[in-house]
Amino acid sequence: MGRINVLGFDVANLIAAGEVVDRPSSVVKELLENAIDSGANKITVEIKNGGTTFIRVADNGCGMEFDELPVAILRHATSKIKNAEDLNEIMTLGFRGEALAAISSVSKIRLMSRQRGSEMGALLEAHGGEIQSHIASGCSEGTTVIVEDIFYNVPARKKFLKSDRAETSAVSAVVEKVALSRPDISFRYIADGALKYLTQGDGDLQSAVYAILGRDVAKKTIKVSRSDSGITVEGFISTPEYASAYRTQENFYINSRYVKSKTAQAALEQAYASYIPQGKFPFCILNIKIDPSTVDVNVHPAKLEVKFSNEKLIFDAVYYGVRTALDGGIQRPTLYNEPERVTLEKGKELLNTLFPVNDRQEKEQRAQRVVFDTNSNFGTLKQDNTLDYSALKKEKTDTPPRKTIDTASDYADEEAFSLSFSKASVKEKAEASVKAEFPAAATEKMDAQETELQKKTVPEYRIIGEAFNSYVIVELGDVMYLIDKHAAHERIIFEDLKKKLKMSEASSQMLMLPIVVHLSNEELMALHEYGNEIKKTGFGYDLNDKAVSIYEIPAEIDVSTASDAFATLVSRLVNREGYAEKARYEFFEKALYQASCKAAIKAGRIYDREHIKWICDKVLTLDNIKYCPHGRPIAFEITKHFLERQFERIK
Repeated sequence: MGRINVLGFDVANLIAAGEVVDRPSSVVKELLENAIDSGANKITVEIKNGGTTFIRVADNGCGMEFDELPVAILRHATSKIKNAEDLNEIMTLGFRGEALAAISSVSKIRLMSRQRGSEMGALLEAHGGEIQSHIASGCSEGTTVIVEDIFYNVPARKKFLKSDRAETSAVSAVVEKVALSRPDISFRYIADGALKYLTQGDGDLQSAVYAILGRDVAKKTIKVSRSDSGITVEGFISTPEYASAYRTQENFYINSRYVKSKTAQAALEQAYASYIPQGKFPFCILNIKIDPSTVDVNVHPAKLEVKFSNEKLIFDAVYYGVRTALDGGIQRPTLYNEPERVTLEKGKELLNTLFPVNDRQEKEQRAQRVVFDTNSNFGTLKQDNTLDYSALKKEKTDTPPRKTIDTASDYADEEAFSLSFSKASVKEKAEASVKAEFPAAATEKMDAQETELQKKTVPEYRIIGEAFNSYVIVELGDVMYLIDKHAAHERIIFEDLKKKLKMSEASSQMLMLPIVVHLSNEELMALHEYGNEIKKTGFGYDLNDKAVSIYEIPAEIDVSTASDAFATLVSRLVNREGYAEKARYEFFEKALYQASCKAAIKAGRIYDREHIKWICDKVLTLDNIKYCPHGRPIAFEITKHFLERQFERIK
């Protein structure tokens, strides 16, 4: 081994640059963070050839003085902190003063900056960290950084760059995540001369999602807003049908800083566990606002990973925020993509979002992606694939807007809508249907169910029939539903069993003859550990060595499926899954998934009409009966309007 040498500044700077700058996307990230910290509300990002030859980031922020430009490219030069105490209250994105120094050491860089109100700005040019010129210059207020020929002086690192297309994708991902973190800033992103998107900067996150990710994604989002224990979680999550096979669309922010957090990731996926299939992952944009003194953002060179002083508080904040939004915000999926029907003002808003450039040809091309309802007051696509703007110039006054009804709840306001059941008849019919399927069930089973059905009286609907002994066809006003009877019954059982965990006493049915189930040693240990939770769901049992004698079962479960449901429940409790600190209630809830599946009626079998009607009543009245516990949709809806368009009854 040779002698220990103290490296020169130029060599040390090149090595340090590798911690911050490893590809064009990391350059863009650092420059964007500086632009945001400058107080800018308009930022432009432009790249060429994936950023390998040209990167420009321009902002209208506070700008820098003439003498500050040379200092800005020195290592550990920053305006964000002054002493060690400041590290405890970091709210800025960049703070270590390494970005510009690292970037300038491996590229050719130009800095142009002018402070607000100043008559003259400044221009600095540096190659490989060496200043070539520094002069006064006229320029716009704010700062513009141009980076060219990245790694021109470090060929060993340059050869590891990927194709221009791959580098462009990496830069696009960075700009996207940063833009979504600050909807109050207008971001313009240009790649190889083409404008990719322009956000409005109006503070509306959904507007930013619309501009960056498109209408289809924006329409499939649910708002999240929760504040507890000093932690606020805000943003959007996707509806269950938008789940993908990858985690790349999970976006977490801590005080508007994009981070990778295993804690938040685990909480998000646990919250979705009963809404999407295993192996699928949701889309989210969640900003976690927390006291900066309780989070360490300096544990990763690129500041992507953070450390929390209390991981469980973060987990609970994300989990309950997402779960609450899912329970109250999901809608029933449709089997088609019917054109959106919106008002004239909404149409104008969409046009402003879609057409951020003035070029008429660009407007025409982008307009072809939008389909407008011809019965509403906005533009339509003509036969030559150009957009007719004439309808936007004035509102139609000859006919009133046609009212559309897309959900069952909308019919409550219709004068022609009548109710087929009184509160008394709801109980009577529900009891009859349950007894038909579960003759041993006690009448106490109906207590909680009756209360729920009274909150939302069963609407008048018609069961048309059943396809393949699996899918019930229901007509309700101008909407037709296809209901998966097994998935629906599975979710109903799951929700009822879950509620019992919070009740002091569970409704059960006594068995004339006990059911004997044999368990392994591991299953017996799980039975001992979770005995209280199991009994709360309605199971009563005695232990005799490795045999379990079940003498009481939940009222929701048929006798023929009780042993399978019990065995499955215990088996799922053997291998603890999920986050280590997850509460027993949530973990036990997950174990109920398979138990509910075993207890539900089966597809392909024939069941009495009263029981099928009881399931339909639940689906059409309870808000949480949308997806089965495994994430499969329970019902799809098709509107009369859509069918009439398909059969060309209307245009």
